[in-house]
Amino acid sequence: MHPIFQEHIMKSMKKFILLSVCMFLASRLCASDHELKNVPEDFIGTYMPVQMEMLLKEKMSYQEALYTIANSSYDILSLEENICYSQVEFMDGYAVKAEDFAQWSFIKRGDERFILDENGLSYRRISAKKNDYDAYAEKVLSIIFVDALHNRNISIRGSEVTIYGKKYHFNLTPTYVDDSGALCLSNYVLKIEGLSANIYEMESTGKWVYRRTNKIVQTIPLFYWNDEKYINLSASKYQSSKKDLKMLRNLIYAKHGYKFATDELKKIFSDFDWYKPSDDFSEDSLQNFEKHILENIKRYEGKKSRG
Repeated sequence: MHPIFQEHIMKSMKKFILLSVCMFLASRLCASDHELKNVPEDFIGTYMPVQMEMLLKEKMSYQEALYTIANSSYDILSLEENICYSQVEFMDGYAVKAEDFAQWSFIKRGDERFILDENGLSYRRISAKKNDYDAYAEKVLSIIFVDALHNRNISIRGSEVTIYGKKYHFNLTPTYVDDSGALCLSNYVLKIEGLSANIYEMESTGKWVYRRTNKIVQTIPLFYWNDEKYINLSASKYQSSKKDLKMLRNLIYAKHGYKFATDELKKIFSDFDWYKPSDDFSEDSLQNFEKHILENIKRYEGKKSRG
């Protein structure tokens, strides 16, 4: 198991045990330490660290993003009338201290609301409701599923993900899986693998710790190909996979409305809202960067055939 995961698991277990024994007493003795005054009413709601949003886009992994911000900022903020919870469980043991809150800044930008904490780190309001688990979960999932959501068979509502008719639930408190980049959905693990993703069954290996098995229950073609950075797409990232190279090549043609002859490719691309098959397809419509990618794909596939 990765050392970061082990350390995080041990810390979480200690926190859980301590909270189970001391929660009631701590909530009474230390209430004044977390009782906030002069909370701006217009800022009440649920906030996500801006850094968390950026990390999710970069790593495409909830666990890795959460671990990265754990030592530098609050996981999440639920700002209420006289208290601000600061961790995904929204419990008394994870509340902002009044002395720290006194150093916060509150910023309005149109309809948006931002908070700067005592360390100068920023948080964006994602819901005007306090303790809004669903808004937080939906925000996390919408970032990770950003390209997959163009597939008409995939949708997100709160913490629920529907994939080709099968429903999964995203748990805010991460289940610790010994697998970098995994996302836990119900009793399954979603693993991004190249341009696509597979959903595996998982099994317990100890208290709060799980691992994915080799049994795939669903495959999501073209789960992640980063349309936002399409112009910077590089074939080198996928050169080790013959399947991904083939998918990438056909993706480029699909972006220009190429009509596929095989039922497999027709089915994959027809599920996406951006695919508009056209009888007028022409190689001349390809942009220079796309032609360069296709040349690299051909070169990588040639190496594989010779190998």
